[in-house]
Amino acid sequence: MTRNRKDIGFRLSGPLLNLVTIVMGVFAAYFLTIQSLKIDLAAKAEGEVVGILDKKLASIEVILKEGVVSKEQFYSFSKEMEARLTRIEAYLAERSGEKIGN
Repeated sequence: MTRNRKDIGFRLSGPLLNLVTIVMGVFAAYFLTIQSLKIDLAAKAEGEVVGILDKKLASIEVILKEGVVSKEQFYSFSKEMEARLTRIEAYLAERSGEKIGN
């Protein structure tokens, strides 16, 4: 009984093929686990960044609400300033008339 070369190669390729399939499955599971961990970490980091941005926006909103005047306050302030400037102009005009008359 002589075995031909083709018969021996077939017997070796069966267990070898199983081993290669198992090794590739282990590598696939490893890389998928790593990728899943990366995605989870990225989601946590993204959530943290969103939280920080939310806090900053809230503080900006508070600053804007405290620092911004209403329309009524602005118009009241502008009328007061206009009255003061009118008094200053009248005073300066009166003073310059006195100097010219002297």
